[in-house]
Amino acid sequence: MQKYALPLFILFSLAAISCAQSTQAPNGKPQNSLIAFTLHDKVGHQQIFTQKPDGTNKHQLTFDGDNGRADWSPDGNRIVMGYSDSKKHGVAIMDGNGSNWKFLAEGGNDPDWSPDGKTIAFSRPSKSDGGSMLPQIWLMDADGGNLRQLTTSNTAKNGPSWSPDGKQMVFINYRNPGSPSDPQPQIGIMNSDGTNERLLTTEKRNNVKIEEDGSSTLLETANDANAPCWSPVDNRVAFWSGLETQYGQIWVINSDGTNSKQLTEDPSHRSSDDPSWSPDGTKILFNTGRSGHSELWVMNSDGSDEKRVSDTDPIPCPGRGAWQPVIEGVTKTWTDYPEEKSHANSESVVGIKPVAPVITHTNALGVYQLSGDTLTKLSLVTLKKLVSIQLKPKAA
Repeated sequence: MQKYALPLFILFSLAAISCAQSTQAPNGKPQNSLIAFTLHDKVGHQQIFTQKPDGTNKHQLTFDGDNGRADWSPDGNRIVMGYSDSKKHGVAIMDGNGSNWKFLAEGGNDPDWSPDGKTIAFSRPSKSDGGSMLPQIWLMDADGGNLRQLTTSNTAKNGPSWSPDGKQMVFINYRNPGSPSDPQPQIGIMNSDGTNERLLTTEKRNNVKIEEDGSSTLLETANDANAPCWSPVDNRVAFWSGLETQYGQIWVINSDGTNSKQLTEDPSHRSSDDPSWSPDGTKILFNTGRSGHSELWVMNSDGSDEKRVSDTDPIPCPGRGAWQPVIEGVTKTWTDYPEEKSHANSESVVGIKPVAPVITHTNALGVYQLSGDTLTKLSLVTLKKLVSIQLKPKAA
């Protein structure tokens, strides 16, 4: 296979068992279990791994093409994700141990399970009401059937996330998608049938640093917003807010637009991005470059007690982690990882840190690198070169 065939992953990302059967909504209260995240393999492909929150029980689940932005089914038994190789790119699905992989939908990105496990929302380049080709929100059944376009308005939309009752969705809404320097992303919200589409993040925001005496120091305006993720237990939505194409921090907001609050801060202007909730709603995973390279961290849902989880590689898909829900009597306990065994002689990538420059931000229009005061949009050729040297094995 060629190394990358990624134009749509880059342009529209910011982010199988026998699928004849559908995932059933769990009846019990979910518990937090494995975390799915991405690392590059030895040839630079993005692959999905799982591990326990304490870093133990790490397994590689995917081995071919590029795989990212994983999302667990509500019963914790399957994973849907973005996929790309030299022939196709879109949405794929597999069991929680990497087996029974199946390609579901061509051209899709950012898949997200509905709470009842029957439907997957995703974004896909489609014709809008004005005739332009823009990423829009689509739905499909969990087996890949019954594809239907949900939105058609004249803004670019991706990154859907369902409300806990399945009646609404939040998503990224790019109001100026033709501008590489000012795409103006905000968080949109709508009913899950596509009606009543509107903006959620309408107020002005600033990222600040809280000083020891309780005062605050302005870091930057935070009027752009993307990467929404709805809490699985209540009306809170976690999202990124900052300067699009540059840097920003993790915020939360109520689904009625009230009580927006900044959770993370970094005076050195390194982004924290791509938040996702634990199944019980008490913790938030997020991607951050605060250490000089991309890492996955976790914090309490009020922003306290931040801790590092793992290295992560957010290219070509965004670096959002995903926390497996475990329902007693429903969720399988995986002890066999067949793909891992078949690649037993392949070189491990766990623990190898990237040596390429840090990618500071991705959005619906491209991938950017900040060097000093200069912001540069990376071409596909440059991105391939960066990814190809991300993991350079240390000498024995």
